[in-house]
Amino acid sequence: MLKKFMLFLVLALVGLLAAGCSKSSPTSANGSGTLQVNMIDSPAAFDAVNIEIDSVQAHIATSDTTSGWVTLNSTPKTYDLLQLTNGVNAVIGSATVPAGRYSQVRLFIGSGSNVVIGGVSSPLTVPSGVQSGLKLNVDATIQSDITYVLTLDFNADQSIVTTGGLSGQFMLKPVIRVITTASNGAITGTVLPDSARPTITAFNSSDTVSTAADTSGNFTVGYLPSGTYSLSIVPANTALNDSTITNVSVTNGQTTNVGTVTLSNK
Repeated sequence: MLKKFMLFLVLALVGLLAAGCSKSSPTSANGSGTLQVNMIDSPAAFDAVNIEIDSVQAHIATSDTTSGWVTLNSTPKTYDLLQLTNGVNAVIGSATVPAGRYSQVRLFIGSGSNVVIGGVSSPLTVPSGVQSGLKLNVDATIQSDITYVLTLDFNADQSIVTTGGLSGQFMLKPVIRVITTASNGAITGTVLPDSARPTITAFNSSDTVSTAADTSGNFTVGYLPSGTYSLSIVPANTALNDSTITNVSVTNGQTTNVGTVTLSNK
């Protein structure tokens, strides 16, 4: 009797652990998209504001505060914020991530950051930037096969604080505006019969992107810039005719469903 009870207890604990893990992050069953983080700046009264970014991470909204961080970049690089104006931006992180909602971006800022005034370089202190990272609240829902761009708009003029009076000590207390945009869209649908095994190509005057349907005939042509496309469907089964769908509209951040396409016999 004791052995049966112990076995039941172990199975129950395993079930609870599995249930807890299943809610911690988006799963691959939902597909994956791309999350890209850009950085821009407004003009400021400095010669240079050099920010060393050691790594960039994004946080899955369904995870707790200590887990669920996805790394977008782990290669340290220094950026002069004052060069990121007038339409110039820097990509500070980009990676394929599980589809789902993301609630924070975290920047680990290195100790090599500095500010240059009158040709004199002074260290820039970043509270918690090295240890726990600079956390920014975002609201980005990543869909499968679509790229989302988070743009961090620094205001260097308001972000640099003098802490040492005449000694020239400076601290970074970031004032940042976060802009979320989807930079492309997707086309999805189903091709029947299952035996078609088609290649699907979305094309227009500037872009051509192809994919293959799965064993059930489902397909997604992803990462398409906004525009109007034609969709060419060419079956591997030579007993079936090709098909073309015209005037398929793609909008950034959205998936256009063309429904079910049934190929005819030759």
